[in-house]
Amino acid sequence: MTTVIKAFLRKDLLVETSYRLSFVLGSLSTLTGMAVFYFIDRLFGRTFNPYLGGYGAGYFEYVFAASAFFGYIGTGAGSYSARLRDEQVQGTLDATLSSPVSTPVFLLSLTAWNFLFATFELAVYVVAGVFVFGLDLSRADLPALAAVFLLSAVSFASLGILSSCFVLLFKRGNPAAWLLNNFEGLLGGVYFPVAVLPSWLQWFSGALPITYAVRALQHALYRGAGVGELMPELLTLLAFALVLAPLSAAAFSAALRKARKDGSLGQY
Repeated sequence: MTTVIKAFLRKDLLVETSYRLSFVLGSLSTLTGMAVFYFIDRLFGRTFNPYLGGYGAGYFEYVFAASAFFGYIGTGAGSYSARLRDEQVQGTLDATLSSPVSTPVFLLSLTAWNFLFATFELAVYVVAGVFVFGLDLSRADLPALAAVFLLSAVSFASLGILSSCFVLLFKRGNPAAWLLNNFEGLLGGVYFPVAVLPSWLQWFSGALPITYAVRALQHALYRGAGVGELMPELLTLLAFALVLAPLSAAAFSAALRKARKDGSLGQY
């Protein structure tokens, strides 16, 4: 297992280091994106105060934390289908899945680099937030944050695996990825509190794990809320994880069997 993961990491590292300019531009894009929200807060931030009072943060602090968090856990939601598609186009998917590598090890190895790089990007966010934008993160409750990140990562990785099933079966056209990319951030409270939305949209927000994850993140980061205080959100995230993880594993195995039976693994 370790050997397989190291092999995938080495391959992905070699690919990424061959595009150094892309890496630099990506880091700069992160900082400029945060600067946009910073100046929006300077201009309109007070109008959001009624909705942000319970979080102990202003608009910039709120969207900074939620965007960084969403970018990290979104790695699980988006990278599986994207990486599978890359393997299809490169003609390596059939050979890889025909090798003596178990499906769980393959899935873990497939996105190991993405999560490693996402961790680095998250560190860049934190350093920029503290030293460039002057955020105060001293009240953060680290055990609560760790619980939020762990449960959210499992839930979103499971959603990503479900999304990758469409890539295995249909190659192009992925409605699951479309829904995740277009509605999770909009309805889940990433760019503004869910309370801003009309009541009928808030109902849809309640069906998304990101809604509970962002709420728990904000309270743990800026109010110092501990695990006990965040238990309702953490239990909800745990329920999502317990349902989605086995469901995604079963769905991926079924999609893989069908693709092998149809002889379409090598097609793209």
